[in-house]
Amino acid sequence: MSIEQIKIVQNILIKNNKQDLAVRLENAYIEYEEVKYNYYSDGYTPVDIYIFIHPNHYIELQALNEDSKKLLKQIIAGLIPKNCSIDSLQFAINQNIIMHDISNTTYIFVDEAGDMDFSEKGSKHYMFSFLVKKRPFILHEYISNYRYKLLERNLDPLNDKRLNIEAFHAHKDNKHIKNKLFSIISTFDTNNIQVYSYILEKPKVLPEKRDEKDKFYIENLKFAIEKLLKKLSIKNDFIIITDNLPVLSNKNNQIKALKEGIGEFIKTDKHKIRYDIFHHCSASSVNLQIIDYICWAIFRKYEIQDSSYYEIINKYIIAEENMTKDRKIEFYKK
Repeated sequence: MSIEQIKIVQNILIKNNKQDLAVRLENAYIEYEEVKYNYYSDGYTPVDIYIFIHPNHYIELQALNEDSKKLLKQIIAGLIPKNCSIDSLQFAINQNIIMHDISNTTYIFVDEAGDMDFSEKGSKHYMFSFLVKKRPFILHEYISNYRYKLLERNLDPLNDKRLNIEAFHAHKDNKHIKNKLFSIISTFDTNNIQVYSYILEKPKVLPEKRDEKDKFYIENLKFAIEKLLKKLSIKNDFIIITDNLPVLSNKNNQIKALKEGIGEFIKTDKHKIRYDIFHHCSASSVNLQIIDYICWAIFRKYEIQDSSYYEIINKYIIAEENMTKDRKIEFYKK
């Protein structure tokens, strides 16, 4: 079957709330084979359907439930010759897929939410959220292709609204894009990603701890990373990637303090592991865009008591810690 026919299958699955199955058919192809020595009395030719899929999805699709298999058969039945009837549906590995290297290095992607305005005009909370993964990074191509699809819409003369999307940002994206991205994120395997959030109620932060914004940012980021590393009981090399630093003053000093702080923590923990930290723009990394969405969802839960998006991603959260929860004194009213 052609690429266009696979897209038809994916689109119908999405319409039937099977986004998780649809994304696992990305770059798949379908073949059918006549069943020999078996003919139906009604004149239909029985065929076996083979769906060749990405190796990363083979085991889980082998265990696909009967309802989903039945839906797949119904869709594919509309794409094969009318004189054919599906006898069986089976998954096979697409051996044409170029496999990425498997790495034991842990990647930690960081995003923050809230502002550093410590007055009644600022946000109520400030938080860091962390996305923990290892390569290969699943579904990145699917997310990138969705962005390109949105750009291609600009070529349609009937489309009167131009979309110039360099990267996905939950705060800026419209509701249709947001819903699509969250539906993709919701299909991640819970065994492959972990999320941790470090939360501060800003009115409860000691004044001397927030006077210098660069120190406030780095000290809390460093402490949050240390808490995460402890939770992970990390014993292998890791790479931390944050968005570009939000406070540009004393940038080199911030980076140095962060690296030294984590280095001291590792020495104290007596693990001989290597690490590095990078500060990249979010457009350079799908993972930074994913954690942007996740952090936005967690922030809305605390800031405006809206858990609608949070409910989509909370299955990935290993901990969300409000560091100021037990403090009684507020230094200004919000």
